[in-house]
Amino acid sequence: MTHPAEPGPPVDRSRIQTNSEDSLDAEQTLELREEQLVVNKELRDRGEVIIRTVVEEAPGRLEADAFSEEVEIVHEPAGEAVSERRAPWHEDDTLVVPVYEEQLVVVKRLVLKERLRIRRVGTTERRLFEDTLRRERVVVDDPQHTGLIHEVFPTDDDSQPTTEQDHPSGGVLEHLVRKALE
Repeated sequence: MTHPAEPGPPVDRSRIQTNSEDSLDAEQTLELREEQLVVNKELRDRGEVIIRTVVEEAPGRLEADAFSEEVEIVHEPAGEAVSERRAPWHEDDTLVVPVYEEQLVVVKRLVLKERLRIRRVGTTERRLFEDTLRRERVVVDDPQHTGLIHEVFPTDDDSQPTTEQDHPSGGVLEHLVRKALE
Protein backbone atom coordinates (compact mmCIF):
# COMPACT_ATOMS: atom_id res chain seq x y z
CA MET A 1 0.00 0.00 0.00
CA THR A 2 1.38 3.40 -0.96
CA HIS A 3 0.84 6.54 1.01
CA PRO A 4 -0.20 9.83 -0.47
CA ALA A 5 2.70 11.88 -1.64
CA GLU A 6 4.31 13.36 1.41
CA PRO A 7 7.62 15.07 1.35
CA GLY A 8 10.25 13.10 3.17
CA PRO A 9 13.73 11.75 2.87
CA PRO A 10 14.53 9.66 -0.20
CA VAL A 11 14.46 5.87 0.22
CA ASP A 12 17.74 4.02 0.37
CA ARG A 13 16.94 1.06 -1.89
CA SER A 14 19.97 -0.92 -0.76
CA ARG A 15 18.45 -1.54 2.67
CA ILE A 16 15.08 -3.23 2.49
CA GLN A 17 13.76 -4.60 5.75
CA THR A 18 11.27 -7.36 6.10
CA ASN A 19 8.69 -7.83 8.80
CA SER A 20 10.11 -11.21 9.58
CA GLU A 21 13.82 -11.67 8.98
CA ASP A 22 13.78 -15.46 9.57
CA SER A 23 11.31 -16.27 6.80
CA LEU A 24 12.00 -15.79 3.12
CA ASP A 25 8.35 -16.33 2.21
CA ALA A 26 7.11 -13.63 4.55
CA GLU A 27 5.39 -10.64 3.08
CA GLN A 28 7.64 -7.68 2.58
CA THR A 29 6.59 -4.05 2.93
CA LEU A 30 8.38 -1.41 0.97
CA GLU A 31 7.60 2.25 1.50
CA LEU A 32 8.12 4.49 -1.50
CA ARG A 33 8.38 8.21 -1.22
CA GLU A 34 8.67 10.97 -3.76
CA GLU A 35 9.03 14.69 -3.66
CA GLN A 36 6.54 17.00 -5.32
CA LEU A 37 6.39 20.69 -6.04
CA VAL A 38 3.48 22.49 -4.39
CA VAL A 39 2.38 25.87 -5.70
CA ASN A 40 1.25 28.38 -3.12
CA LYS A 41 -0.46 31.52 -4.33
CA GLU A 42 -0.62 34.75 -2.38
CA LEU A 43 -2.80 37.74 -3.23
CA ARG A 44 -0.98 41.04 -3.07
CA ASP A 45 -2.39 44.53 -3.23
CA ARG A 46 -0.92 46.15 -6.37
CA GLY A 47 -2.85 49.40 -6.20
CA GLU A 48 -6.33 50.85 -6.24
CA VAL A 49 -8.72 52.39 -8.74
CA ILE A 50 -11.03 55.27 -7.97
CA ILE A 51 -14.08 55.56 -10.19
CA ARG A 52 -16.25 58.63 -9.89
CA THR A 53 -18.67 60.65 -11.97
CA VAL A 54 -18.35 64.30 -12.81
CA VAL A 55 -21.33 66.46 -13.78
CA GLU A 56 -20.50 68.93 -16.51
CA GLU A 57 -22.67 71.76 -17.70
CA ALA A 58 -22.74 72.97 -21.27
CA PRO A 59 -25.02 75.51 -22.91
CA GLY A 60 -27.68 73.98 -25.13
CA ARG A 61 -29.28 75.70 -28.10
CA LEU A 62 -32.16 74.66 -30.28
CA GLU A 63 -33.86 76.57 -33.04
CA ALA A 64 -37.34 75.45 -34.00
CA ASP A 65 -40.13 76.74 -36.20
CA ALA A 66 -43.23 77.63 -34.19
CA PHE A 67 -46.45 77.74 -36.18
CA SER A 68 -49.34 79.89 -35.05
CA GLU A 69 -52.57 81.10 -36.59
CA GLU A 70 -54.32 84.42 -36.35
CA VAL A 71 -57.88 85.26 -37.29
CA GLU A 72 -58.54 88.05 -39.74
CA ILE A 73 -62.10 89.39 -39.78
CA VAL A 74 -63.17 91.73 -42.59
CA HIS A 75 -66.43 93.63 -42.09
CA GLU A 76 -68.16 93.90 -45.47
CA PRO A 77 -71.22 96.19 -45.55
CA ALA A 78 -74.24 94.69 -47.34
CA GLY A 79 -77.41 96.74 -46.73
CA GLU A 80 -79.60 94.25 -48.64
CA ALA A 81 -83.18 93.44 -47.75
CA VAL A 82 -83.66 89.65 -47.52
CA SER A 83 -86.68 87.49 -46.88
CA GLU A 84 -85.02 84.81 -44.74
CA ARG A 85 -81.87 84.07 -42.73
CA ARG A 86 -79.11 82.03 -44.31
CA ALA A 87 -76.63 79.78 -42.41
CA PRO A 88 -72.89 80.60 -42.60
CA TRP A 89 -71.05 79.14 -45.63
CA HIS A 90 -67.52 78.65 -46.94
CA GLU A 91 -65.97 80.38 -49.93
CA ASP A 92 -62.52 78.87 -50.64
CA ASP A 93 -60.61 79.14 -47.32
CA THR A 94 -62.96 81.79 -45.89
CA LEU A 95 -65.98 81.32 -43.64
CA VAL A 96 -68.74 83.81 -44.46
CA VAL A 97 -71.05 84.61 -41.52
CA PRO A 98 -74.08 86.79 -42.31
CA VAL A 99 -75.10 89.33 -39.64
CA TYR A 100 -78.74 90.41 -39.60
CA GLU A 101 -80.71 93.19 -37.99
CA GLU A 102 -84.34 94.04 -38.05
CA GLN A 103 -85.28 97.59 -39.00
CA LEU A 104 -88.56 99.30 -38.33
CA VAL A 105 -90.10 100.55 -41.48
CA VAL A 106 -93.76 100.79 -42.21
CA VAL A 107 -93.31 97.12 -42.66
CA LYS A 108 -90.88 95.10 -40.71
CA ARG A 109 -88.32 93.49 -43.01
CA LEU A 110 -85.15 91.53 -42.66
CA VAL A 111 -82.05 93.38 -43.87
CA LEU A 112 -78.63 91.85 -44.36
CA LYS A 113 -76.48 94.39 -42.55
CA GLU A 114 -72.99 92.95 -43.19
CA ARG A 115 -71.04 89.76 -43.77
CA LEU A 116 -68.03 88.70 -41.79
CA ARG A 117 -65.32 87.02 -43.85
CA ILE A 118 -63.24 84.92 -41.50
CA ARG A 119 -60.18 83.04 -42.59
CA ARG A 120 -57.10 81.64 -40.96
CA VAL A 121 -53.77 83.27 -41.64
CA GLY A 122 -50.75 81.11 -40.74
CA THR A 123 -47.43 82.61 -39.73
CA THR A 124 -44.12 80.98 -39.00
CA GLU A 125 -41.42 82.52 -36.87
CA ARG A 126 -38.00 81.26 -35.87
CA ARG A 127 -37.62 80.88 -32.10
CA LEU A 128 -34.47 80.18 -30.12
CA PHE A 129 -34.56 78.04 -26.98
CA GLU A 130 -31.54 78.04 -24.65
CA ASP A 131 -30.90 76.16 -21.43
CA THR A 132 -28.03 74.57 -19.53
CA LEU A 133 -27.67 70.86 -20.21
CA ARG A 134 -25.96 68.48 -17.76
CA ARG A 135 -24.18 65.30 -18.64
CA GLU A 136 -22.18 62.86 -16.56
CA ARG A 137 -18.88 61.35 -17.51
CA VAL A 138 -16.84 58.67 -15.78
CA VAL A 139 -13.38 59.45 -14.49
CA VAL A 140 -11.09 56.50 -13.71
CA ASP A 141 -8.06 57.44 -11.60
CA ASP A 142 -4.99 55.28 -11.01
CA PRO A 143 -3.50 57.20 -8.05
CA GLN A 144 -0.51 54.87 -7.68
CA HIS A 145 0.21 54.91 -11.44
CA THR A 146 0.37 51.12 -11.63
CA GLY A 147 -0.42 51.07 -15.34
CA LEU A 148 -2.84 48.19 -14.76
CA ILE A 149 -5.95 50.15 -15.73
CA HIS A 150 -6.99 50.08 -19.41
CA GLU A 151 -10.10 51.82 -20.71
CA VAL A 152 -11.71 50.78 -24.00
CA PHE A 153 -13.80 53.33 -25.90
CA PRO A 154 -16.34 52.61 -28.66
CA THR A 155 -15.67 53.90 -32.16
CA ASP A 156 -17.96 55.11 -34.94
CA ASP A 157 -17.11 52.25 -37.32
CA ASP A 158 -17.86 49.54 -34.69
CA SER A 159 -15.07 47.41 -36.17
CA GLN A 160 -12.63 47.74 -33.30
CA PRO A 161 -12.83 49.65 -30.03
CA THR A 162 -10.11 52.15 -29.29
CA THR A 163 -8.08 52.07 -26.10
CA GLU A 164 -6.79 54.75 -23.78
CA GLN A 165 -3.54 54.90 -25.77
CA ASP A 166 -5.61 56.30 -28.64
CA HIS A 167 -7.15 58.74 -26.15
CA PRO A 168 -4.38 59.66 -23.72
CA SER A 169 -6.62 62.05 -21.79
CA GLY A 170 -8.92 59.09 -21.14
CA GLY A 171 -12.12 61.12 -21.04
CA VAL A 172 -15.30 60.45 -22.97
CA LEU A 173 -15.87 64.19 -23.43
CA GLU A 174 -12.43 64.65 -24.97
CA HIS A 175 -13.16 61.72 -27.28
CA LEU A 176 -16.42 63.33 -28.42
CA VAL A 177 -14.78 66.72 -28.94
CA ARG A 178 -12.02 65.07 -30.97
CA LYS A 179 -14.61 63.25 -33.11
CA ALA A 180 -16.55 66.48 -33.67
CA LEU A 181 -13.40 68.27 -34.86
CA GLU A 182 -12.42 65.52 -37.33
